[in-house]
Amino acid sequence: MPHHLSIPASTRLLQVFCATVWCLLAAGPIFGFAALKTVWLQEGVYTDLCTPEENELGIICGRREIRINFVFTCASVVTNIAGVAVGGLLDRYGPKVCQYLGGILIAIGSVMLAFANRPTFFDFYVWGYIILAFGGPFVYISAFHLSNAFPAYSGMILALLTGAFDSSTAVYLFYRIIYDNTGGSFHPREFFLLYLVVPVFILGATYTVMPFDSYKPGGNIAQFLEEEEDVLDATSIGAIEIDSAEDEIGSVRRDKSVSAARSDAIGVDAESSGLLTEDERQAAAKDLYEYDTEELKKLKISGVWGVLHGRSAWIQIKTPWFILLCLFTMLMMLRLNYFVATIRSQYEFLFNSAETARHINSFFDVALPAGGVITVPIAGYLLDNYSLSTALAVLLTMAFSMGFLGLFALLFAAYGNIMIFVVFRSLFYTTISDFTAKVFGFDTFGKVYGLISTISGVFNFAQSGFDHMTHETFGDDPRPINGILLLVSTAIGGALVWYVFEQTKKIKRATLEMEAEQAVLLLPPHLD
Repeated sequence: MPHHLSIPASTRLLQVFCATVWCLLAAGPIFGFAALKTVWLQEGVYTDLCTPEENELGIICGRREIRINFVFTCASVVTNIAGVAVGGLLDRYGPKVCQYLGGILIAIGSVMLAFANRPTFFDFYVWGYIILAFGGPFVYISAFHLSNAFPAYSGMILALLTGAFDSSTAVYLFYRIIYDNTGGSFHPREFFLLYLVVPVFILGATYTVMPFDSYKPGGNIAQFLEEEEDVLDATSIGAIEIDSAEDEIGSVRRDKSVSAARSDAIGVDAESSGLLTEDERQAAAKDLYEYDTEELKKLKISGVWGVLHGRSAWIQIKTPWFILLCLFTMLMMLRLNYFVATIRSQYEFLFNSAETARHINSFFDVALPAGGVITVPIAGYLLDNYSLSTALAVLLTMAFSMGFLGLFALLFAAYGNIMIFVVFRSLFYTTISDFTAKVFGFDTFGKVYGLISTISGVFNFAQSGFDHMTHETFGDDPRPINGILLLVSTAIGGALVWYVFEQTKKIKRATLEMEAEQAVLLLPPHLD
């Protein structure tokens, strides 16, 4: 892994810039499906699933609605499932390989969608959208390590990349606007062929600018070089002379207290600790004073930074940290993607007006990418200056608010729901990636983040089942499904916030105890 100080700052800035640009154009445009769906409906996609009478009257029959939504369901599932493939390749071969693959997949998907209206033996709309979706995580997740290019601004860089990911939904919005203003003459074929410029840019930037390996976090040596000092700070390396006997006793106490604190934090008790390997026991007993100054600052702010660093991915995924985070992510991704796919039909039922639903959908198309831009400074400031438990509490409050407002047929509730949704979505993805980096570390980031993404992706197949239930069981009424999802996600989110808050208190208490035990008296200079 290269250290950020071994690369010129101008090069690192260029790398962050290039990654931001391609995330803005290619990381998640498939989530701008609501805008593309409008174009496809006008182009007559899947009209063969409706009766001639329904097509003549301009009615979007249930079979056609479900089929088009199924395209998005498959793509959103694959986007998340791709996480495990990206994670494995990222940890094994580095970010550059992932970026090459991402560019190639995006190019293939674009070509398939360009010619999707031609009769073939399989559905190019489904498969083209899936392959396009599969390429997004390869260029998005592989860019996360760039947060270590400027460690002091890691939260802001993650927020920038995630904001670009969210704002990438504007790609289809701009296309829909051009399509409408040209009277439909800018056919989807021309758009997706023009879009091939994006994968060409990704491949070119990867070859010329991007590092082969991920950046590693900074350490004491890096700080020493950066400050150009000959002597490190005494508090960071223990330069003060301590009586050997007192030092030995303090060392034993520290080992016990740190080991106990870390065991509590990861859910490993005294009995199960016997099942750990020697390396894992050493990692569990890691002294907090082995962290560098920058890491200690992150720990004090986040409250949990480094709690599972140095442990194997297998040990990490068996902890409550992973289990609760995964459950919360599964439910929230399902809620987010279900709303994106069905927003128009939901509000058409609630207001009993296709025209009102169209206006709300148009507002959503604009607000979704704008939310990604607006949230960048908010997310960066929140994650760099407040504890992880605070960030999660903010997320949970927003998730409950938007779900609650979505149950009412009131215009102010509808627009309020959308405004909270677009900010929440960007903040959610940023916080999940930040949580993974802070708690699990970048050594296993690809595997852990990829596994969470994959499990969430498989769970997102429930979208299709909910779609059928809404149309066939509840008579197009979206409120029963939305109400159930709201209650379950609030319960799981509450458990996650409580757990992280309790662990933060334990870690803070253990840190204070060790600081007290390691306190020594400084000798006056004339007694040296």
